[in-house]
Amino acid sequence: MKKFKVWFILSLVMNLLLIGIGSFIVYKQGGMAVVKKFFSSEEYSEYYIQKKVSFESYDYPDVDKVFLGDSITDHGELQTYFPGEVVLNRGIVEDDTKGVLNRIDEVVKRNPEEVYILVGINDIGGNVDIEEYHKNMEKIIQSFDHSSTKVIVQSILPVNNQKFEKKISNETVHQFNEVLQQLAKENDIQYVDLNRHFENAYGQLKKEYTVDGIHLTGDGYDVWMEKLKSK
Repeated sequence: MKKFKVWFILSLVMNLLLIGIGSFIVYKQGGMAVVKKFFSSEEYSEYYIQKKVSFESYDYPDVDKVFLGDSITDHGELQTYFPGEVVLNRGIVEDDTKGVLNRIDEVVKRNPEEVYILVGINDIGGNVDIEEYHKNMEKIIQSFDHSSTKVIVQSILPVNNQKFEKKISNETVHQFNEVLQQLAKENDIQYVDLNRHFENAYGQLKKEYTVDGIHLTGDGYDVWMEKLKSK
């Protein structure tokens, strides 16, 4: 018994010593930043990973609508527009089609009655090739069982170049929207053109609908949801 106690104490001291040495090395190498870098993906942001894990951890019965997209979706209180329905917001700030594909299984398994997809402005901002965008969007659309889930693809909204610091060409936005229209036709799904309600006479996002040239105001969300309800 005495030998066991001695062994236990020595083992405890050695473990504490190793923890201390390890902590010192981590500190010298940059502290918690090293730990975060080791455990987090370089490909996706910490916010993205947190949201993805959160989405996957909940169970929902009989989902009516899912809104799938980037920060424009993420920032909206979309469920308030459909009282009495189960509405899931699956927007993630700065997401693009590659990121959506990486988490599409969680949405598909919900088997929602309707899924509203609005994604692409970050593909454009990230200089993603239009062919790559086409391929990713096709995979997203075809991930769903169209016999049980109605897939609605929405146009990428224009930006207001006077207010938005990062320059994005609305001509490119229109080119990407042509891809969406083509995919909608080929897959026999609905395409909703939001842009005619959000563009001014110069093809820019109307100032009254945006806070920074790309994200929407409350009035902008009202117009968006109103147009979806009247589709």
